[in-house]
Parts: sequence; structure tokens; C-alpha cells
Amino acid sequence: MNPRRGRCIKKRMAPKENDLFSAGSLDGASGDKDHAACGPVIAGGADLPGDARTIRPREDETLDSLACSGLYVLQKKQGYRYSLDAYLLAAFVDEATDCEVVDVGSGSGVLSILLAAVKGLRVTGVEIQDDMAEMSKRSIELAGLQSRVKIVHADIREYRGQQFDAVVTNPPYRPVSTGRISRDQGRAMARHEISLDLETLLKCSYELLKPGGRFYLVYPAWRLPDLISAMRAGRIEPKRVMFVHSTPSSSAEIVLVSGLKDGGKELNVCRPFFVFARKGVYTKEMERVFTALELPKSH
Repeated sequence: MNPRRGRCIKKRMAPKENDLFSAGSLDGASGDKDHAACGPVIAGGADLPGDARTIRPREDETLDSLACSGLYVLQKKQGYRYSLDAYLLAAFVDEATDCEVVDVGSGSGVLSILLAAVKGLRVTGVEIQDDMAEMSKRSIELAGLQSRVKIVHADIREYRGQQFDAVVTNPPYRPVSTGRISRDQGRAMARHEISLDLETLLKCSYELLKPGGRFYLVYPAWRLPDLISAMRAGRIEPKRVMFVHSTPSSSAEIVLVSGLKDGGKELNVCRPFFVFARKGVYTKEMERVFTALELPKSH
């Protein structure tokens, strides 16, 4: 199913355990300070595959290696940078090979790349920021995934395309009335509901889904009541929930949720998922997520 699955990056550095979400900076828990992205790569280096040696990051970018499959992604040095949540969400997506999915707010394209390269899905990424969309297109070219991933620069509120088997999204999760809004536009739009709030996301997703299509997202655990309420109001019935904890002794920080368009009322709450066995040491389950985007069958 995945002809690109191959060597896995060996360098492993644990992220800060109080931030599993994307949109960090080089000094934060995401990007190249994390096993999620294993160090910036020197463009033109001998370890880069094929044509990737000709892809050079711009002055405000880094080229980072993903944790499996010999893949790379361009990221901004400042602003949006992905973290563990991208891997967890990609692993949580349960769609058959060649299904058509839309990645709402695709950002750097990391989720689209993982879903296409490792899970064999056909992905349309919709991204409102033109510089992010342009950068992610170069990452798609680097990965050789032009036939499987299409990036569209558009506001999802105005996007009109085909209907999809699934919607996948790592959306902004803080209402504009909460928390400090970053002065960096990319980080601000990734964290705060500046251009897309939860209710609008659900409305757009419903319209983009085929009958019986699935909706997948990662969200902070503290906003789960808002999410469940909005999903039901938007006629996307919650069907599966998995709480993600940093350690077995910590409270859940994020939650992975899938829903079904016009589905019946029946919810499966999976057993908790733990990222770290102890400080700085990933669980075997998390290592499997990194290397193969696979969750234990019980999840």
C-alpha cells in the first residue's frame, strides 16, 4: 500500500510535555526540537533522495525530516510548525487506500503528505495563507506526491469543490476572547479562531462530505463539550473519541474525534493513549505512530 515506506529517522528528542499542539516555533515543542521533525536538513546534502537535493529552503524556512518513510517538509522558522498532533491525527484517520480526503487548513502540508505517502490517500489541502500554500506545494514536489496531493489556496468558507469521503483537520482551537494572540500572523491563525471558528468549520465540512462521509480532527480536551455540541448541531454525529495524555499520571491534553455525516447516536470512547512512558521516553505505541502511523487495534 505504501511504496515509500522505508528507513526511519533515528534521531529522537522529546518535546516539552505541556504542548502537544502544532504552531510552535523553533524554541518550542514542535518542529525540529521534536522527534516529530528530526532536525533541519542541509539542502543538497547527500542524505536527501533524488531530486530533493535541488530543493533549497528560503531564508525564512527550514527543511525538516519526518520520522518515517524518508519524507521531508518545508517549514517556517517562525510561525506555524507542526508537532505530535499531526502524527496522532494521521494515525487516527481510518480510510481505505485511494479514498478522497480534504485537509482543511493544510498549513505546511505535513498532514497531507503523511496521509498520501503512508496511508495511500488522495488529498486536497485547502489553505487560506498564500505563502503557506506555496511553500507546501514545494514540499509536495519534494516528496514526489503531485499525483496524490493537490494544494488549493482558498478560504474554506468560499471553497467550492467536489464532495469527499472524509474531512481531516487540525483547526484553530482558541476563541479570540481567550489567551494571548501571537503577533506572528501564521501562529495566530493556527491557534485562534480568527478566520475560522468551530461552527463554521462544521458547516463547511458537512457541505464537503459525501453522504455518510467521515470527519476527523484533533482538539484540546478542555474544549470537548463545545466540540460535541457543535458537531451535533452541524449534523456530524460523534462516533469515536480518543483522549491523549502526555504520561499515565497526567490529565488528557488533546482529544482525537471522528464523526459521521448524518450518523446515528452511538459513541465509542477508546482507551486512553499515552505519549510518554516516563519523562523523555516515548511509549511503544507512540513510537509505532511515528514510524508507521498506526494505533493499537484497541484504539
